[in-house]
Amino acid sequence: MAFMNSFLSGTMTLLGTLWHLFLAWLSIFLAPFTNPNLLWIIIPIWLSWFFAEFYQEKRSTSFGNAISNAVVPLWVGIDWTRFLVNQLITKQTTFDAFLIVKFLMCVAIFIYGLAIIIHGIKAKKFIHYLGRIRVVTYVLLMFTPIIYGVVELSWEVVGAMVIFFPAFYYIIEFIDRRIPDPESLRQDTGGETSYAQPSNYSQTNDFSGRNDFSQDSSFSGASPYPRQNTYPNNTSFSRGNNYSRNNYFSGGNNNFR
Repeated sequence: MAFMNSFLSGTMTLLGTLWHLFLAWLSIFLAPFTNPNLLWIIIPIWLSWFFAEFYQEKRSTSFGNAISNAVVPLWVGIDWTRFLVNQLITKQTTFDAFLIVKFLMCVAIFIYGLAIIIHGIKAKKFIHYLGRIRVVTYVLLMFTPIIYGVVELSWEVVGAMVIFFPAFYYIIEFIDRRIPDPESLRQDTGGETSYAQPSNYSQTNDFSGRNDFSQDSSFSGASPYPRQNTYPNNTSFSRGNNYSRNNYFSGGNNNFR
């Protein structure tokens, strides 16, 4: 009985702690609405995430996408530094340990973006994950309110960021898998498009005076070259691009053998 009471008490304490951390985590997302100046940098981050997430990286992140995504933390790191320097110049803050930590965060986020670019150019596999817009966005959304002084930096806040990152990541992953692919993404990845069904050159392309393509002429995964091209005057070429034994010109008896 004592064991059950201890177990239930420990479970309730753990759930209470997780709930408290969850509320702290949510407060970070809501922080920009308490400071209009913060919206100027948060809104572009959200917009960049939305269009990249659902129109470019819905299935995966290419090296090109990752390199493009890295521009965002580079620019945000510069903006963070600008903001902190202005705070010092206007004497709205003092040079203390917390300010030093914030400057180190600016340097870290700048190095993060730069590292994505460098390793993306080198085609390092881990960039598919570190350079994904979902990860980049999460890092910026979590630390921007701290830089602007809207959220106080504490171990509780850092713990909430780490613990609930998987929730943020896989909730978006779940949404990605449930909503249909946009038309632009299907075309970029070679999927079904709004155009007619894939067209192939027919196996026998006939240029017989009409000089047009048949209706089933289309492109497909098969070789686009016809098996036999027949010209008028019975001049034909074999698949090996050599004159066939029956190759001749009408109007004369010249044969090439």
